[in-house]
Amino acid sequence: MTFDLANASDPFQRGFRALGSLNEVRLLPGTKFTLPCEGNQESVTYVREGSLVVRQRSHKGECLRPGTYQRAKSHRLMTARVTDDSPSQGAHLFVSSLTVHEEEGEPSSELRHYPFADRRGTLKLIASPDGYAASLRLLEDVRIYSSLLDPGHHVIHELRPGRGAWLHVVAGRVRLVDQSLEGGDGASLDEELAVSFTAEETSEILLFDLA
Repeated sequence: MTFDLANASDPFQRGFRALGSLNEVRLLPGTKFTLPCEGNQESVTYVREGSLVVRQRSHKGECLRPGTYQRAKSHRLMTARVTDDSPSQGAHLFVSSLTVHEEEGEPSSELRHYPFADRRGTLKLIASPDGYAASLRLLEDVRIYSSLLDPGHHVIHELRPGRGAWLHVVAGRVRLVDQSLEGGDGASLDEELAVSFTAEETSEILLFDLA
């Protein structure tokens, strides 16, 4: 858990801006689980390794494989089961939740596959409020980017006035200003002109550009 709702001393107890939660999940083959939800939210699930079947209420299950992102308008009753294609492989995924400031309607979902090759060396837009560049369409004014970086690759992402960003290191190590962030680490940037960081080794990151 990036943000710990049960820890009152956590300054990011309830998330950062519209980003309410960001959880890393590792599951064994055949595991079935329910994605948690607090309040009115939409989720973005990223499957990094393995595969799983996700079902929302009575909707037909969808299979998510490596490199697949799914946006769900509501995951209050969403369950997922890791497929058992390989007895030795489970699933490695990241589930983020965004606070929605409108009344919840019928559950809906959308998924897209973003090959690792398309995300290497560039900030690939995964989700946005207008569905720009074939990205997932979000309800909130949030943009989510994914990137795989070779050592020494430097990234600069400009932020519009009044916006903030959350940088999460999925794997590897990056340097943000004077801080070295390793896999599992995250950093917030508030009222900055840009997010600027460098991969210190082969790395993968998620970047949330937040209103």
